Amino acid sequence: MDLPELLPGKKAVLGFSGGVDSVVLSQLLVERYNIRPYLLHVNYGLREEANSDEQWCRWYAQEHRFEIIVLKAHPEEREGENVQNWARNIRYDFFEKQAKELGVAYIFTAHHADDRRESFLMNALRGSGLTSVSGMNNTRFIRPMANMDKAEVLAYAKERGLSWVEDASNATLKYKRNQIRHQLSPVLDQVEPRWKGGLKKTVDNLYRDGLLLKGLLKGWSDQFVTLRNGEHYITMGPWTEESYAQVLLWRFCLSIDAGLSFEEAGHVLRGEIGQRTAGRTHLLIKDRGQFIVGPNIPIDRKEYTIATLEELGHLPFELQFIATPKAEVKFGPDKEWMTTNVPLPLVIRTWRPGDKFVPLGMSGTKKIADFLNDLRLPRHHKEHVYVAAYEGKILWVLGHRIDDSLKVAEGDDMAYLAVINPKL
Repeated sequence: MDLPELLPGKKAVLGFSGGVDSVVLSQLLVERYNIRPYLLHVNYGLREEANSDEQWCRWYAQEHRFEIIVLKAHPEEREGENVQNWARNIRYDFFEKQAKELGVAYIFTAHHADDRRESFLMNALRGSGLTSVSGMNNTRFIRPMANMDKAEVLAYAKERGLSWVEDASNATLKYKRNQIRHQLSPVLDQVEPRWKGGLKKTVDNLYRDGLLLKGLLKGWSDQFVTLRNGEHYITMGPWTEESYAQVLLWRFCLSIDAGLSFEEAGHVLRGEIGQRTAGRTHLLIKDRGQFIVGPNIPIDRKEYTIATLEELGHLPFELQFIATPKAEVKFGPDKEWMTTNVPLPLVIRTWRPGDKFVPLGMSGTKKIADFLNDLRLPRHHKEHVYVAAYEGKILWVLGHRIDDSLKVAEGDDMAYLAVINPKL
């Protein structure tokens, strides 16, 4: 793993468990870079030794002139989450928060080459791609010992007479990482005695290839992807005809955590206009000349009654009717003006097949489905369009057009400007 150049004397934090790895790194940073980091220790409260480990870390910090900050976690607040994932999230959130508050240049963790090999094996066995199989891809965290074997770390500690605490959980076979460390490693030693060096080269190469892939994906994204109102619009182009088009579309979805599978991306890529698929959190849609990746928002099936134009807080969006003298009215495509003689009560709901109205400026009725099609709205936007009805008659397609019966009349002295936030 290629490490960034470290500038001597810079302000930094170090994730500090009190184990030999973090103890050695704390000393290495001072010795090699004149960096004396803040030590960040998390007491997870999961083991009997947790409090004594915390006290030892406080002693070490005082003994070796480090500042230390301790976070006491609350395991009783964990709600069904895997213990290791919970602890990792707690730890990294703590590191990020403290780094921001202290204004540091670096966040260090004490991962070494053995950790990287174990992460690779774990990721490969459960199924992983190029950018994640090598593990430890969060570039915000710097791992200066990434190329040191555990044996080198231990040798450094013993040569300098350093002390540390042993985490008893590192010996249990309850965790997969420990199973790989204590059961698989000895087998690999017999099969290929040089496997550690070979696997380290493999991990390094995959990590560099992953960086290349991310760079190429960013270049493609800069050229073809536009972000608007929380949705990604991907322009079609020659890339859609390439053999790797499905991989490219899926990889982009993966990069924004859209929760879509490789197969789902291919289904939309090869589908007709309007083809779409719903992932865990996002939709992927094939639209006219583009693909759209946006949040998968459930359609609102509720009905909301407006008894007065002043009591609108119960609506799923902000709505205001601003009374304005007619002389000050300035009509435009981005303004929705209407008469002050709005009949009440109004019922607000999403439109339904068969709904129709008389669009402002027209004399005949038009189905709302046809009206929205004329606007060339993507299907997933059309589904979320609200209408306002009075006694079953549609008077307003919110955010788009009023019924002709609500237009500002010649004899009106005042008019309402309808303001919707967010705009539908």
